[in-house]
Amino acid sequence: MLPKELLDARKVKGKIYLKFAGQEHLKLAKAIIATFKSNIGKSYGQLLEKISHMEKASNYKKVRGFARIIERQSEFEMPTKLNPVEVRRFLFERGYVTNDFERLGVLQEASEHFGVSTSEIEKAMFGDRDEEMILTKVPQLTPEELIRQYNLSLLQTLMFSSLRINFRVSSNHQRIFRKIKHLGLMYQIQDELVEITGPASILKLTRKYGVSMAKLIPEIVKAEDWFIRAEILDEHSKRIYIFELSSSDGVMLPVIEEYVEYDSSLERQFAVKIKFLLGAEVIREPGILKAGNYAYIPDFLVRKNGKEVYVEIAGFWTEEYLRAKMEKLSQLKVPMLVIANDELFAGKLKRSHNVVLMKKGKIPYKDVIRKLKEMLQL
Repeated sequence: MLPKELLDARKVKGKIYLKFAGQEHLKLAKAIIATFKSNIGKSYGQLLEKISHMEKASNYKKVRGFARIIERQSEFEMPTKLNPVEVRRFLFERGYVTNDFERLGVLQEASEHFGVSTSEIEKAMFGDRDEEMILTKVPQLTPEELIRQYNLSLLQTLMFSSLRINFRVSSNHQRIFRKIKHLGLMYQIQDELVEITGPASILKLTRKYGVSMAKLIPEIVKAEDWFIRAEILDEHSKRIYIFELSSSDGVMLPVIEEYVEYDSSLERQFAVKIKFLLGAEVIREPGILKAGNYAYIPDFLVRKNGKEVYVEIAGFWTEEYLRAKMEKLSQLKVPMLVIANDELFAGKLKRSHNVVLMKKGKIPYKDVIRKLKEMLQL
C-alpha cells in the first residue's frame, strides 16, 4: 500500500479511475531499479536525491510510488556501530561550542572516550536518522514485477477510503472468507455478489476499517476471474465516487499461480478416488452458496453428464462447529451429499440431505459412489 498523497487517480462524473502503470512505464521502472542498485553502499539521503532528479510534473507520483515499493523490500543499516543516542548525549553534556576549534576539541574527547576516530564520531552523531541510513540490499525485481506490485498497492490505497465493496470471484472462495473473518469485516451475499460493508455512517469511517478492506484485495485478485465495485469517500468534499475494476480490464497485477489447497489428506484422497471411480469432474471449493445470511462454501462439486451434486465432508470437529455447520446446511436448497464422521450429526442431517456415515474415520467409497450415482441419475 502507498501513502495517500501518492494515490494517482482522476474523478469524472461521479466515478473514480485509477491511473495504473502499464507497458509505457517499463522504461521508468527499469531506471528506478537501476538507481537503487547503483546506490548500494550509499546513504538514503543520497538515494532520494538521485530519485528526485527523475521526477517531473507528469510522473511525480509514479516515480515516488515505484521507489516506495522497492524501498520497502530493501535493507538499510546505520553507518556506524556506535549508539547514536549515547554519542549525542556525551557531546551535548560538554555544552555549547562557539567555534571550530572548540568543536574539534569536543570531537577528540569523544573519540578517546569511545575509542574511534573523530570522523566515526561525526557519522554516529545522527546515524539513526533515515537520511543517514546506508542502503545494503535491493530486491531482485524486474521492471514488469515492479509495475504489477505498484498497481496492486495503488488499488489497495484507494480502498483505504472505501465505504462498501461488492465483489464476485470465480475461485479462491475459502481463502477470501477466511480473510474476511480474520479481518473482522461484515458481509452480505446476493446471488454470486458479495458485499463487504463498512460503518453505518460515513462519520464513523475509520482508517483501520479501510485498511482491513484494502488487505482483502490481494485475495480477491488471485482468482482467475473477478469483479470489484467500490464506493469511495472523498474525505475533503464528503462526496461518494464509484470505482469498478475486473480481471478483463487488463491491468498488470501480480501473477500468483492458483493451486488446489486441501484441508486434509481425507479431502485430497476423495478428489482423486471419485475422479477415478466415477469418471466425473471433481471441483474443489466450487463457489459460494447462500445459507440464510451466511456464505457457505462446499468442499466439492461433482459433475457428470450435465448433472451436479455438492459434497461436504464433515470430519472431526467440535460440537459448536458441527452445530453451526448443520444450521447452514439446513438452509441450502441444492443437491448435497454430506459425508459425516459423527453419527448423531449425520442422523439430524438425514432430514434435509443425503448422508453417508464414515466408518472409523474412513470414507466408505462404495456407499459414496452408490449415493452419487443415484443423485446424478447415472
